[in-house]
Amino acid sequence: MLDSLYLAWHYLKHNRITAAVLIAAITLIVFLPAALQVIVRHAEQHFRSRAASTPLLVGPRGSELELVLAGVYFDKPLHQVTDWNQVERIRKQEQGLVIPLHIRYTARDSPVVGTTEDYLDTRGLRLSVGRRCDILGECVVGANVAKRLDLQVGDKLPVASSPAFVLDSPPLRLHVVGILTEVETPDDEAIFVDIETTWTLEGLGHGHAATAEHGSREGALYTDITEDNVASFHFHGSRDSFPISSVLVFPRNEKAQTLLLGQYYSPDETVQILRPSEVIESLLKRILMVRSYIIAGISLVSLVTLLTLTLVFALSIRLRHAELATMTKIGCSRSAIASMLAVQVGLVVACSTLFAGILVLAVGMFGSEMVRLVVL
Repeated sequence: MLDSLYLAWHYLKHNRITAAVLIAAITLIVFLPAALQVIVRHAEQHFRSRAASTPLLVGPRGSELELVLAGVYFDKPLHQVTDWNQVERIRKQEQGLVIPLHIRYTARDSPVVGTTEDYLDTRGLRLSVGRRCDILGECVVGANVAKRLDLQVGDKLPVASSPAFVLDSPPLRLHVVGILTEVETPDDEAIFVDIETTWTLEGLGHGHAATAEHGSREGALYTDITEDNVASFHFHGSRDSFPISSVLVFPRNEKAQTLLLGQYYSPDETVQILRPSEVIESLLKRILMVRSYIIAGISLVSLVTLLTLTLVFALSIRLRHAELATMTKIGCSRSAIASMLAVQVGLVVACSTLFAGILVLAVGMFGSEMVRLVVL
């Protein structure tokens, strides 16, 4: 056996290019299906854990998936909005914690999330530096936002243009007062402000010199909120009609959850209530179905590749006819020659399996990070 191993090793060493191509091909055959399984599993865990941490979500009628992606994962904002009256409607019932969200604007490609301090507490978000928001125009940024934009406490963030300001005026600037610790969720990619700040972005509130009239030169709107001018900011209209994107609801118990779910089935309702976990499960079922087709395709390609490799081995043996005949003449038995050839194939397969295992292990170690880079 050692003689066969010695001869097989030196043959592969002498034909290193051919051996490397064979090892690479078999490595990919083993690696791709296994890596796909690992990545999908990490993606499932990521989506499920986030959805499971949000019992109920209330928002405008329409696509349930879009509502969940916007309200739970801070994906692209919805075009539809509901109003503050929906928040008060749930709060009056005292069935649990109610957290409003308003997400319509971005700052440096990061979503600006208008909410309350209850959101930070409920999600377990802690500050690594700085403090929470005290006045309009202040913001707390997620860990990844701070890294990507190299932000420090005291920096200013311009918000993308909003209806509140004309095109030739500077955008409202947010004052960074805190940076959150990394939690490996969509919160790392968000900028959190008081919900009234988002209403200011909507143009529902503004500030200007107290003695100035609207539209006058002295009445130009402030675009940089400071402690000196924050007192001049005020809102026009009824608060109940002010827009919000969605409402997170954390019921006290199952009975409270059931009571809330039963209130939004009327066809006259302009909003809907749903369990994010159920919506995500439905999405994952579709992903798993697609994964099955992909794996079937990879398996078919792998089978064709294995047949091709078998043909390559067979042709290789045929091309080595003179070499094998010489080995027979010098006294090698048929079993010894067969053993040497088997060891050559075994070495190629063993090396391929080893490399594929290392790659799958690397994907397993960094799969969560890969998923966050793709999803967030």
